[in-house]
Order: sequence, then C-alpha cells, then structure tokens
Amino acid sequence: MITALLIWLFKKYGRPFFNQHKSFFNQFTVPVKRLSVTVLFVALSGLAFGQEQTLNYNVLHSGHTVGHMKLQQRKDGGETFLNVASDVKMKFIFSIQVCIREDAHYSNGKLLSSHVSRMVNGSQKADKSTKANGESYQLTDGGKVSSINQKQINNNLTLMYLQEPVGLSQIYSDNFQQFVKVEQTGSHTYRINLPDGNYNFYTYANGVCSRVDIHHSLYTIQIQLA
Repeated sequence: MITALLIWLFKKYGRPFFNQHKSFFNQFTVPVKRLSVTVLFVALSGLAFGQEQTLNYNVLHSGHTVGHMKLQQRKDGGETFLNVASDVKMKFIFSIQVCIREDAHYSNGKLLSSHVSRMVNGSQKADKSTKANGESYQLTDGGKVSSINQKQINNNLTLMYLQEPVGLSQIYSDNFQQFVKVEQTGSHTYRINLPDGNYNFYTYANGVCSRVDIHHSLYTIQIQLA
C-alpha cells in the first residue's frame, strides 16, 4: 500500500518537477556518465597491464655493481612468456663481459619451449633449447640434438624468480638441460646444487625472488632485486 502511494505521488508531483528542471539535472548526469566510462576504461586498462610483470635486479661482486638483469613475464590466457636479459662485466686478470638471454614459454602450466644464449666477450659460448615433443622433450645444444624422457616440465630455474619453489624437490635447469635438486635451507631460502659442483641460494620476499647468491669455484656474485 505504501509502495503504491509513493508511485502515485511521484507521478503526480515528482515527474512534472523533474521534466521542468530537466536541463538542470542534465548538467550532473552527463558528466557522471562520462566519468563512469572513463573509470571503466581505466579499470580495463589496468587489468590488461596487470598481465605483465617486470623485475629489475642489480648484479654485485665484492660489494660493487658489475651488471644488471631484467626479467619480464607476460600472460595471455593460459599462455605465459618469460624473458631474462643480463649483462655483466667483471675484471679478474682481464676484463670479461657476459651477456645472457633466456626465454621460456608455458601453456597451461606446461613448459613448451625454452632457450638459453650466452655470449662472452662477444663470442657465443652457449646456445641451448628445450622443446616439448609429444611424450618427451627435444634438447638442442649447439649442433647436438638429444632428448629427455619427461612428459611434462612444470617449473624451470627462470620461473624461480617469480615463484617460490614451495614443496619442490627438483627443478629443470635450461642451461644444464636436466633436473637439479631443490633444498630448503631456511625461511624462504633455497639451495640449488648444480651438476658442475657450483651452487646457488635463492631468497624470497613478498612472493618473488629478492636475492640470488651464486657460488662459483672462481667467484661469488649476488643478484639483488632493485
């Protein structure tokens, strides 16, 4: 009964008043519509750019910055693309410059392909690729082709920069083209033992890798989130 009375009052008094002052109300409704469209556009734009992530790192040796590394991740539906580019210049007996490029493509959590390229003082020292091939993966190292009897690879070392390897006992190394052991040594800290006898420590903060300590037989360097 009250609802019917309100509708009758609006038709008798509210609608004539609104029509009489329509131009006045339009001054507010039009900007509000435009604002709504703008807010929607910004929200959708933010959603699109939210599919991309960039991490910048400084490379240090003996407390001095000797290079930089950039990691980019792009997601498109179930597809994930990773790209890492690092440039490091150090001096031992002579100057050495190392440029590394790594790429990886995942589809619905499965590694489809990855590639590692390493240049030392302008000369290529590594050119390796891993590619899903049915029930296994085809491996290419320079001109040599082999395979690994693995149906699906879900994590590689590149992905470790973006995801803490909680619960993982092993992870795929694109450089060595084999699985390496993952050992948790502390809170958000993990050790990776490499086939050549060297080892790395990965430390995480806020869900991403904040520091990598690389222990090589000839040197020790740190990769720190900028």
